[in-house]
Amino acid sequence: MATEMRLLRLVNQAANKLASVDDVESVLRDVLAICVEAAGAMGGTIYLHEPSTRRLKFKHVLPSDIGSKLERLDIPDNFGVAGEVFQARTARINEFPNASVQTRTDFERKAGVTVRSMLTMPLMITGTEPLGVIQLVNKIEGNFDEADLQMLDIISDICALAVSNSRLMERRRQVAALEGMGRAAHDLANKAGVLVTFLPEFRRNLTGLQQALKDEGVTGEAWLYLQLLEGTFEDVFEPYSDRVYRYARLVNNLAAGRPLEPKKKRQDFAAIVREAAEFMEPQAREARALIQYDLATDAPEHYFDDLYVMRIVENLVGNAIKAVAESVPKEWKANHPDKLETYGVIRVNYRFDQNYHVLEISDSGPGMSPQTVREILEGSARTSWANSAGSGLGTKVVLDLAATHDARLQIDSRLGEGTTFRLDFPHVAMDVPGAVGAASPQKSS
Repeated sequence: MATEMRLLRLVNQAANKLASVDDVESVLRDVLAICVEAAGAMGGTIYLHEPSTRRLKFKHVLPSDIGSKLERLDIPDNFGVAGEVFQARTARINEFPNASVQTRTDFERKAGVTVRSMLTMPLMITGTEPLGVIQLVNKIEGNFDEADLQMLDIISDICALAVSNSRLMERRRQVAALEGMGRAAHDLANKAGVLVTFLPEFRRNLTGLQQALKDEGVTGEAWLYLQLLEGTFEDVFEPYSDRVYRYARLVNNLAAGRPLEPKKKRQDFAAIVREAAEFMEPQAREARALIQYDLATDAPEHYFDDLYVMRIVENLVGNAIKAVAESVPKEWKANHPDKLETYGVIRVNYRFDQNYHVLEISDSGPGMSPQTVREILEGSARTSWANSAGSGLGTKVVLDLAATHDARLQIDSRLGEGTTFRLDFPHVAMDVPGAVGAASPQKSS
């Protein structure tokens, strides 16, 4: 009876706890904690399956302090005990009666534990494909037994359902975000398109006005105002109307999943980077972050889409701002009410190195785990910052836009030490097909 009551209590606890959680990462942490408690284990790990790569992705470990000692490696979905259990869809208990400090594996030495017993169970709803694997080690009292298997089998059903539900909710949020972006961008593109359509007519009117003033011999203040109007048109209205239109089209294409078609032209990379980063400065000040610049001014111009690079910079600086904001202690904020005082630093660096235009954006935030870095590079990461409310699509957009320029993304990050995003854009010195201003192909003789 005591066993049945304990099972009912744990099942009720799992159902209540997981029913209120809709974030996949939070669900996985709670799933592991519930299973460790249910089996009375010293600790454990949880892996999530990625069908596209056929790998079990390392997600969480308990006790949590072990995580800092381990290199968090993913494994093939048929490797070791975890892979065998995943493939067989059947839980397994392993006992190691001769385990000792002298017989520790490399994993055990790094973790500082000796594995005497292990319970490995597929994370799955009965009759469906497994979502991952849970591996528990060292039952505190006695050994893992059939009762533990039966208990975890029931809890596994509940946990797998919670993971599936959180995935659906996350996908739903992203779809809603994309649909909202698409609708807003479509409306903006239509309105900006009207402005762009009238630009040639506005230019003709300015030219006509200039000629009329000349014909009438008008000088002085009227001529001065005409020059100011022409300057505003050339420096602000004409370029920014086109940019707003292109930006709206870009967002609309991203939201709809259409192929991206960059509009490349020869220009100054450093100037575009600075313009994009400076646009983010008010947001940075609000988050108590200072943006510092080190931009090479002697790099050669090359062909790229200014709008794509601006979007990349804005996304990466935006992520850096969120990281710094997350790291500001509440006590510091309370003692420094002046918003001009900054806590963290964001560095925007650009240089030309070995035929590459190298863009680096660094922050002094809390850093990221190796697992999060891998997920970003794979395009599957959601925002890491708990206080942010992004759609999780920012870094995926960066990867997509960078790919149109054959740029490579690297990430250097350590927990507690901040993060650096580096993009290497190969230099394009000559006209490229489809580039704005590219030379027309010559007819063959």
